[in-house]
Amino acid sequence: MAANSKIPMFNVFLRVLYLIARNVVIACLTAMVFLVVIDVALRTLTGSGVPGTVEVNEYLLTVAGFLGIFQTYSEKGHVSVGILFNKLPLTVKITLDRINHCMIFVFSLLFMYGGAQRFYSAFQEGETNWFGSYLLPVYFVRLVVPLGCFGICLQSIMNICNPEFVFKVKNSEPKKSEKLHSTI
Repeated sequence: MAANSKIPMFNVFLRVLYLIARNVVIACLTAMVFLVVIDVALRTLTGSGVPGTVEVNEYLLTVAGFLGIFQTYSEKGHVSVGILFNKLPLTVKITLDRINHCMIFVFSLLFMYGGAQRFYSAFQEGETNWFGSYLLPVYFVRLVVPLGCFGICLQSIMNICNPEFVFKVKNSEPKKSEKLHSTI
């Protein structure tokens, strides 16, 4: 009973993390669009664009990409082939789903560890990059990889421990009432 009472709190934490990631992804993509439009307009009008636009867009794409992976995994929006599993019994579907989430968890842990190591070394070195004519620190962008993988790990744990949270099985065979309505 105590373990089940903690799942809603974990679910709330995961939902807040998802909403933060989603809003950051939206902000990054919006900023990328505006930067490109402004840069192209200035290049057309004045012959010179905004200094550092390409570099800023590279880092914004990195942030949007890794946080977007977490967002997509949380929404179960990734590509999957469900037709292969439609005829399997429910227990087999849940077992295969758990195995899938375990593999995602292990790979996310590996990527999170590697990303954390890279962030730490970049932080120690004080990694910087030129944005046009400005030299700015960029080591904080390296933190996005372990943060995105951390979110995927948390979502994997939720999916493994509570398959009903995500796994909604629809009966592949329609009910008699549905058959009647579809023929009318």
